[in-house]
Amino acid sequence: MAVELSVAGVEQLLKGITIPPRPIVLIEVDQELKRPEPDLKKVAGLIARDVGVSAAMLKTVNSPLFGLRSKVGSVLQAVQLLGARNTRNVVTSLVLRSTMGGAAASLERFWDSSEKVASISAYICTMLPKAPREEAYTFGIFHDCGIPALMQRFGDYRDTLKIAGGDSRPPTEVEEERHGTNHATIGYLIAHSWGLSDVICQAIQRHHDLGALGDDDSFSPMARVLVAVNFLAEHLHETSLRMRDDRQWVQGEGIVLDYLGLTHGEYAELSEDVMALCT
Repeated sequence: MAVELSVAGVEQLLKGITIPPRPIVLIEVDQELKRPEPDLKKVAGLIARDVGVSAAMLKTVNSPLFGLRSKVGSVLQAVQLLGARNTRNVVTSLVLRSTMGGAAASLERFWDSSEKVASISAYICTMLPKAPREEAYTFGIFHDCGIPALMQRFGDYRDTLKIAGGDSRPPTEVEEERHGTNHATIGYLIAHSWGLSDVICQAIQRHHDLGALGDDDSFSPMARVLVAVNFLAEHLHETSLRMRDDRQWVQGEGIVLDYLGLTHGEYAELSEDVMALCT
């Protein structure tokens, strides 16, 4: 179940770990989008001030995995097509990368993987009834955002990732043993401080927990959907694109597919679609 963190507990978890403040562009975009009648041209202008975020936004919404019916050629078109809530989610996701060292060569592969998982998550949601595509994309970008924070804090954290990769347990358990905290909890704190929805924050906190897909009245049903979609998206990314084993999938395949209502045949078709769209 989701863990309620006390003030003292948060302070202990964050000892030596920097949580980046919410960027001003997000604050300004959010303020405009919360108006009764937001000015989408103004929103597009705020986004366009950051050339990197503008380019990334167009690349993201035009991706085949994102599932839009037509291509967009400007930030304003993207904002008009996505709408207020979805624009907020996508922009928040894109700004995270630039804020947390996205340009650093050491993190380039990490962010590329996060973007792929997020896009695959969005695509999976187009195949499911009433699945939250834009929330799944935002969650996909943010779910591992605690990793760069821990990498900055602990000099041996890369060793931890290697150890976790060869361990059958969830990586969060290995992190707890070695560092006294884990990337899911740190990611939850970052997402919460950036104003993401409670549903996304809950899902980030438990995205390695197969038990989250069971009966738990304290855990949002929509957060469960995000966790299940993420398990599948990460599996497809690891096996179809990176040609690597996925130890957690061996334990969770039946649970995840049952929860999402997918047959093994539908899963096989989805895997083929993702491979075709990503190559």
